[in-house]
Amino acid sequence: MDDERLQELINEATVDCYGEKEAFWGILATLDDELNFPLKATLIGERIELIGLDSNESSSRRGVVARIRHKGKEYSVSLADLQMEDADSHSAEWLAAYRFWFQ
Repeated sequence: MDDERLQELINEATVDCYGEKEAFWGILATLDDELNFPLKATLIGERIELIGLDSNESSSRRGVVARIRHKGKEYSVSLADLQMEDADSHSAEWLAAYRFWFQ
């Protein structure tokens, strides 16, 4: 996916936002709407299930916090730390846009 397409997605998520903090919340809300949970991923070599996003723990300084399930327990981790496996194309596109924006 090229940078131009990723920027289009970021623009879509932040269209009515003013400033970095509002842009962050626009991206978080868009990801929550656009990702098709649950998604398979790995975290430090362990297979996990991405089950949602945690808006209470997420912040513009910390980034988007993901809710994951591993061996029957739920945890909160940084979305940027997850390596996605076999995400559907729509979810993969939005996750790539987040990584592009987050860097």
